[in-house]
Amino acid sequence: MKKIFVIFLTIITLSSAMLLGGCSMLNSRSGQEEILQIAEGKKAQRAIEELLRQEDSKALTEEGIIKEYSINKDELDYNPMGGLIVELIINDNPELTITTTLMEESDGKLEHMGYVISGELAKKLRGE
Repeated sequence: MKKIFVIFLTIITLSSAMLLGGCSMLNSRSGQEEILQIAEGKKAQRAIEELLRQEDSKALTEEGIIKEYSINKDELDYNPMGGLIVELIINDNPELTITTTLMEESDGKLEHMGYVISGELAKKLRGE
């Protein structure tokens, strides 16, 4: 009888652990979807394109060094100090990146707060 009770408790414990683990995975996935939705939204697009034009006045045109960008979905994360860390891949070249933090201002607009340009992209922008 005691052996059956121990087996029953073990099964209940393992089932509970699996259920809680599954719920936390779903919660994590929905958090990533929320981050991606913010990063690909209109407000973020405006802030990102403003940043790109600040570095390359002809950005997102045929004459510019920066012709296109994409968001590296694997590197999206919340900044512990506030905001959303976004890595941009320029011209489909993983060597050319800009990493920035987007923060929401009191008026609801997203603004870029500091950024890091990869060495290769910095050379191209300087004309080297």
